Amino acid sequence: MKFKNNTGLIVLAALAIAACDATGPADDIDNQLNEDVALVAADAALDDLTQMFIPVGTASFDGAAPPNTRSRIVTFFEDGVEVAAYNPATTDSMRVEVLVSGAVVRGNWSASVERTRDLMVTGLEGAETTRIWNGTGSSDVSRSVHNDSTGARSYDFSAEGQIIDVVRGVPRSANPWPLSGSITRTVVVTIVNGPNGDETRTRDVTIVFDGTQFAAITVNGETFVLDLAARDRDHPIRRR
Repeated sequence: MKFKNNTGLIVLAALAIAACDATGPADDIDNQLNEDVALVAADAALDDLTQMFIPVGTASFDGAAPPNTRSRIVTFFEDGVEVAAYNPATTDSMRVEVLVSGAVVRGNWSASVERTRDLMVTGLEGAETTRIWNGTGSSDVSRSVHNDSTGARSYDFSAEGQIIDVVRGVPRSANPWPLSGSITRTVVVTIVNGPNGDETRTRDVTIVFDGTQFAAITVNGETFVLDLAARDRDHPIRRR
């Protein structure tokens, strides 16, 4: 009687079972990465909202407030034409160009950041009830270190994004949270010295405002909650 050699089939079957049952370093990285990206995107969004809080009529600014430096160029418009100064009766829009660089710490996260924003706010003329913000921006986040119960992780991020029809109520005291609108970002993540060495991932981020203290922040289909009341050093997100 002859026996067929099935050793190869047995080995392949064993490998298939192992592949189905095991989770490796790549899985662990991807499972944690969405939350880490959400935190970095949330910090950028909170800074965006800070820019939207500046009083209308504020002049350009260039200076430092350690550990950050901040430059802001403000331009006023009437019917699409640039004017030299703000007039509450006739100025209908304002362009705000911002450069921010420095260090940031939030809970278990620290990083060096550099952000540029080119924003336009409309609806300023006469007796205002709302202001609408639109714009674009880019970010570079380096030496981004995340420490928690799962260990320490390090990344570099670059992002391009849009601020889309973010509506702020007037006065601010009665309307502390954006009434509607969104911020979107495409984030390229370099995992620094991970289990498989340096690797690159891409994440799409969307933040949606609804007039409450809490905004939904979605990273590649996974949704988190962003607390818009978080202070400068507070961790601002949680899983939904």
